[in-house]
Amino acid sequence: MDERPLGFMRRVIVLLTAVLFVATSMAGCLETFASNSAPVAVINVSPAGTVKVGDTVTFDASSSYDPDVADTLKFSWDFGDGNVVTIGNPGQNKEVEHVYNTENPSGYTVTLEVSDNELVATTTTIVKVAGADAVLPTASVITYRDNDCTGEDPPAGSNFILAWICEEEMETSDDTVDTKTTIQLDGSDSSAGDSSSYLTDYEWDVDGDGNTDFTGENTEWTNVGPGEYEIRLTVTDNQGFTDVMDLDVFVNYRGAWAEFTIDSNTSSGDPIVTFAFPITYNQDSGNTIRYVKVGFSYPHLDDDWQMGTCTESNTACHNNLDAYVYNSSTEEVANTTYLDDGSRTAGDCPDDDRCVELRLSTQHFRNYLDGGWTVDLVNEKSHDTTVKSFVIILEYK
Repeated sequence: MDERPLGFMRRVIVLLTAVLFVATSMAGCLETFASNSAPVAVINVSPAGTVKVGDTVTFDASSSYDPDVADTLKFSWDFGDGNVVTIGNPGQNKEVEHVYNTENPSGYTVTLEVSDNELVATTTTIVKVAGADAVLPTASVITYRDNDCTGEDPPAGSNFILAWICEEEMETSDDTVDTKTTIQLDGSDSSAGDSSSYLTDYEWDVDGDGNTDFTGENTEWTNVGPGEYEIRLTVTDNQGFTDVMDLDVFVNYRGAWAEFTIDSNTSSGDPIVTFAFPITYNQDSGNTIRYVKVGFSYPHLDDDWQMGTCTESNTACHNNLDAYVYNSSTEEVANTTYLDDGSRTAGDCPDDDRCVELRLSTQHFRNYLDGGWTVDLVNEKSHDTTVKSFVIILEYK
């Protein structure tokens, strides 16, 4: 039996308890520290590329983030020329401006430091600075505007490309609008700043994501469907200077079907012919259709009746076709049933025919959204009817 004094044993127990308490506290601290993730530092610079002495350069760290969403971030900058912006209050200095006063073709190293108060992340970028008298390049795209499929002149304007996809005399088996076209992209009108400079790079962004899709002074953009597109050409010269040109590309469509028959509206017939077409109405991307035009014509009187028996007064032999348009969710968007027989004279309609045009505009697309739409051409009569013409036009410009 240990015969040491009881007081000594009490002191040992107290000491062990204190050690265990401190160890437990430290474990909690270490666990908290280990669970903290480091922030991620991201720099965006505007203008991109080489700048001139005296230019204002914007440095933006707003794309930086912390996986621990509850953490607040602090930002500091070192512009590489001896000027710094130190860490301030949370969120302060996220976007800063700086002017370089000394030429440095090799570039200044800019450092961003992002802190969540425990962990720090850094990233760097290079900013090349040319003399104040340096001449900048100019980006320029050669534009063109097609006449429409019937030969009508295009709308006025120059800072856009307008192309038409024209499909005439289609078979009813070709009932889906899915044809693509090729857009010619020509940056040969771009120029370097002066005789001592030359262009080294042509970069084309055609889908608006900020990445390069094609390179080269001239290129072909293939498989382009009906729509409105915002594209950008960026040119770079041998000094690293850049310039951009933004413009819109519009691709319209016209499909035409002629001289086909729709069965009678009876239990044994199929009185419906369906056509499918794409609708793009996306305000965020700027790809927004303006109009869909559905037009069709047919004989006023059915020509299968015995001669002399089909007259104006005998309405049983009159033809009657209607169009019903549905969105991608098969909701009915519009139809032509509101037009009486005497009102079906759209366009240059011959007296012996009935001609109908149904136009859908912006309000329809806002309410019914985009996607794969359809139009049913329906024979409302109990006898076959010949369709003289049927047209779908998708107009983005």
